[in-house]
Amino acid sequence: MKRVLCLYRVSTLKQVDKKDDIPMQRRECRDFIDKMDDWVFFDERMEKGVSGYKVSANDRDIILEIREMAEHKLFDVLLVFMFDRLGRKEDETPFLVKWFIDHGIEVWSTREGQQRLDNQVDRLMNYMRFWAASGESEKTSLRVKAAHTQMTEDGIWRGGGCPYGYKLVHLGRVGKRNRPLYDLVIDEETAPIVREVFDLIVRQGYGTHRAANYLNEKYPNPDKIWVAQTIRTMIRNPIYTGRMHMNHTLSEPIERLRIVSDEDVEFGTNAIAKRIPRKYTDFLNDENDLLPDTVPSKTAVFGAYLLSGIAYCAHCGKKLVGTYHTKHYGDMVYHRPVYRCYNGEIKAKNCTGQRTYSGTKIDNAVMIAVRQYLQSFQQTVDAQWEERARKRLRQEVKNRVGRIEATLERLIKEQDGLKKEILKAISGTSDFDRELLKEMLDENKTAQLQAEDELQKAKMEAAREEESLKQLEQQYQHISEWANEFEDADVDRQKMILARLIERVEVGKGYEIEIKFYLSQDTFIEAVTSQKAV
Repeated sequence: MKRVLCLYRVSTLKQVDKKDDIPMQRRECRDFIDKMDDWVFFDERMEKGVSGYKVSANDRDIILEIREMAEHKLFDVLLVFMFDRLGRKEDETPFLVKWFIDHGIEVWSTREGQQRLDNQVDRLMNYMRFWAASGESEKTSLRVKAAHTQMTEDGIWRGGGCPYGYKLVHLGRVGKRNRPLYDLVIDEETAPIVREVFDLIVRQGYGTHRAANYLNEKYPNPDKIWVAQTIRTMIRNPIYTGRMHMNHTLSEPIERLRIVSDEDVEFGTNAIAKRIPRKYTDFLNDENDLLPDTVPSKTAVFGAYLLSGIAYCAHCGKKLVGTYHTKHYGDMVYHRPVYRCYNGEIKAKNCTGQRTYSGTKIDNAVMIAVRQYLQSFQQTVDAQWEERARKRLRQEVKNRVGRIEATLERLIKEQDGLKKEILKAISGTSDFDRELLKEMLDENKTAQLQAEDELQKAKMEAAREEESLKQLEQQYQHISEWANEFEDADVDRQKMILARLIERVEVGKGYEIEIKFYLSQDTFIEAVTSQKAV
């Protein structure tokens, strides 16, 4: 009697939960064994929630176990419901079947019979069967991906773990077999904590580790332990702006799901990405063996530096790193804050600047410039903005669109009149020649097409200018707020304001300092007075 080993497999956990796929395969295999005179059931193996398309046979524990049993001649026949239960990889599964056959194991399917490799045709059919199965899996994968992409674009919750700050509620959607589907709604208990997380990172200058410690102390909960990675994931998650997302696909913002602004997510993401790494060697990332032995391994001591991340060497373009210059006076140790360019220590780097700059000098100089910027901004820009921006800029945009719409409306009325006159000409009651009327109608159509094209362009330009104006308003509002709170803010808050005001500070020999603001006063005023937002 031939000993038969049965293999059952389902690809997804949903199939496991249905509790009918595996029993169906088992029943088919047992009935098939009963029909064979010289077969006897030996054993069975099950794979639950294992994809035969995505998972290699070498990574499937059950397949490895069955191969080991085959090597020890423990069974004679490997029986499956269909051959695709063995796998769906065209570059692997045919060779898995061949391996069993080469080791004296018959490979059977209850629906497709025995797979033989006696000749070239058998071998070709073996390959083509799994090539077709692989193609079906790929098509299924593409269909599922397309469906999920469309759900994301339409702002529909696809399922999965509920993001912190939300809860799942049944709002009426049903799926197959009338199964209730759940949607996201804001959780009023946890959403304020999400806003607090963004406030810590975006406005108060907290790092992710510091923010996690703060939250664990303020909200002690053994079921919710805050860690830095959790906060990094939250800051980068567009769901908090009300946007569903999948890979690179984003929905339009759903305002009922918005917890924070787009700007907070964007700035928070950039702040985390640009933060000084934990180790200097990671930050400098080249010729680490040439760094001096006195360089500390952690950057916690740099928290007090106002220009961390935005100070650059004017000579080589590399970032200046905040550190301390230590001096000993007898038993006393004095630490003087400095900004250091490590390129300046290595001649091969061709940096002609200083190696160190006094941190106090640079910070004080930049602070004076920033105070002048904010004060001057309020004095010179406020009048321009209040007088002209909101009314005149938007009115000019509306006027351009309105003029073209009026022209188009006039042309349409003229077209209707010409059509009526042509009908009169056909009936012989018009005073105008038919050819002349036809010529005038063609000219009218051409003018209409041109006006419609101009209207579309004007509306697109209006939308662009409106968006730019909103950005300008936002920048103006922020700068006004920062000017009012800058002096009374703590160091962390001042650092965050500087990071949003200043693109970079370049420091050269002799303390020549150049500050590049994101928005200059001249640019702002020019944008307002020229009726074009930047």
